[in-house]
Amino acid sequence: MSDHPQPAEIFDEYALGALEGEELRALEQHVKDCPECQGEVQKARARVALLALSAPRTAPSSAVKERLMSRVAAERAGSAQDRSRASAPAAAQKRGSFWNWGIAALAAIVALAIATGVLALRNHHLHTRIQSLESQQTQQAAHEERQAAKMARAEAILDVLTSPNTLKVSLISAQAHPVPQGKAFYNPAKGLVFYAANLPHLPSSQTYQLWLVPEQGNPVSAGIFATDSRGNGEVLLPPLPPGIAAKAFAVTVEPAGGKPQPTGAKVLIGAVS
Repeated sequence: MSDHPQPAEIFDEYALGALEGEELRALEQHVKDCPECQGEVQKARARVALLALSAPRTAPSSAVKERLMSRVAAERAGSAQDRSRASAPAAAQKRGSFWNWGIAALAAIVALAIATGVLALRNHHLHTRIQSLESQQTQQAAHEERQAAKMARAEAILDVLTSPNTLKVSLISAQAHPVPQGKAFYNPAKGLVFYAANLPHLPSSQTYQLWLVPEQGNPVSAGIFATDSRGNGEVLLPPLPPGIAAKAFAVTVEPAGGKPQPTGAKVLIGAVS
C-alpha cells in the first residue's frame, strides 16, 4: 500500500500502547497488509524496549502519590465500618479491596510510564529534526558566504579593469620571438590584475613570479603563479603596499615558493607608458 500512516511517531505510540479507538483500528488494519509498516512496528518495539532499559528510575509524581494515598485512606475507612461482619466474608472483602486498589495503582503507574515514554520519544524526534534544520541552515549560510565572497572578488576585479585611472601595461617576451605575453591592469588605489599567455611549462621545482617595479626602490613581489596546459596564468588582486607608483612590471622564473627579490631570468617585461 502506498499511503502509510503519518506522522512516523505513530508507530512508537502504537508500540507503547498509547493508541485508542479508530486510530488504533486503522493502524492495525493497515499494518496487517503492509510488510513495510510491519517492519516499522518491529523497529518501534525495539526502540521502546531500549528506552525502557535506558530510562532512569523515576519516583511517581506528587499527584499520583496523593491519589494512591487517598484510595488507601478510603479503604481503611471502609474496613473500619465493616469490622462487625463475619470474619471469613470480611477477609474475602479485604482481599478484594486490596486487589482493586492494586489494580488501580498499577494502572496509574502504567499510564504514567506510557505518557513518559511517548513524551521522551517525541522529544527525541523533535531534537533530531532541530539538529537537521540547524545543519541545513549552517550549510546554506556557508554556501551564501562563499558566493558573496566570490561576488565581491569579481566586483573588485571588474572595478580595477574598468576604472579610468587604471594603467594598462603589455608585457612581452624578453627573447627575440615575442610569443609569450602578459597584460597588467594596475590601479594604485584599487589593486593589480595580471593575465599571462603562451608561457612555457615549468617543472615543479620552479615557478613564475610577477614583480612591480616602483619608480623608486627595489622590485616588489606581486605573487607567484602557475600556468595551465596552454601556458595561461593569472595574478588577481595580490597584497601590495597601497598607493605605490609603478614604472614597470616583469615576470621571472624563480625557485618554487618564490623569492623576496628577483634572481631568475626575465621572461616578460613591460614599462608603464
